[in-house]
Amino acid sequence: MLYSFLVRFKVIELNKENRKIERFKEKNIFKNLGNLDLVLSNVLTRDREYSLNKSYFIRVSCLTLEARQKIGSYLIKAQAFGEEIDFQNQKIVFEETILNEQKSSYTRKIDLEDFLNLQVKDIINIRFLSPTMFKFGDEYYIEPNPYLYLLKTSKKFIELFPEGDIKGEVLGIPKYIFKSVKVKSADIKTKDVRVKDRKYKGFVGEVVFDLSSIEDKFKKGINYLFYFSYFTGVGEFTELGLGQVKI
Repeated sequence: MLYSFLVRFKVIELNKENRKIERFKEKNIFKNLGNLDLVLSNVLTRDREYSLNKSYFIRVSCLTLEARQKIGSYLIKAQAFGEEIDFQNQKIVFEETILNEQKSSYTRKIDLEDFLNLQVKDIINIRFLSPTMFKFGDEYYIEPNPYLYLLKTSKKFIELFPEGDIKGEVLGIPKYIFKSVKVKSADIKTKDVRVKDRKYKGFVGEVVFDLSSIEDKFKKGINYLFYFSYFTGVGEFTELGLGQVKI
């Protein structure tokens, strides 16, 4: 039901006047496929500029089977015919779709049965891979606030999951319970990021959340939300690749 995988592409024609890599832009590599339930990281690299004949990666998280099928079909055809694509002012071709979990920690598939068999934990260690920020009202927060983390994640979870035991586990959690999750430790640093021509501050790093003070009947639902956030990202601008996490 939920899929995360990598797409490798190569720059075959370089725009020498504009080689800048733009990670958090609304335009993405699948802009011709319509509005699908997915989260993208436009380019996974430390490079600031593209280089000719060099390969780069995009992380794709599909939140519905429809999104996975449409993107999968498109990638198969594009790779088979060597389709040349305009992306971030460069000409690229797709080289490989990495679906094997043994090849990449960004690749994962999880369905309803996997959620049902999820091991409930009291300690959740999360690495924030891309700049993360939370918004409450008109204010932005650059700290790993568990309440804000889980509040938005739960809304997306309830929106996507069909009726059943799994959805019920999350629907049954009073929102005040989110405040019972504690930050056991945090090793984070702030990072500036430009989104939609405005500069924001976010944070990256590792955080350990402690669920031990939560009533047992709510722990499974909280665990569902944390593992679900691997696919959706957390906080603001997740549709542009911010707030990506690794459990």
